[in-house]
Amino acid sequence: MSLTKKWKLILASLSFALLTACAGSSGGSDDSSYDDGDDAAAVEGGSSKKAAAPKEVIDENKLKKTEDEAMAATEENHKLRKEIFEAKNKLGIPVERPDAE
Repeated sequence: MSLTKKWKLILASLSFALLTACAGSSGGSDDSSYDDGDDAAAVEGGSSKKAAAPKEVIDENKLKKTEDEAMAATEENHKLRKEIFEAKNKLGIPVERPDAE
């Protein structure tokens, strides 16, 4: 190998090592010590930013409404797929069927 090829190889190796080292680093920031978002009341009360969000109360009516919306979406999806299937048949486009495993 010539001297220039060796230097290019060494330079490429060092560049690769530097890039992989930088990619694995955390960027020098320590998120646990950086904390300017807490207000005084939260700090005094002992709560932190990482407190869990209040859970949404799901009652029977809301569950039924969501179920009805899901059924309507499923029925609409079925109708659209049927229309696509029929249109492909009319145009002579081969219909792909999923393999049953």
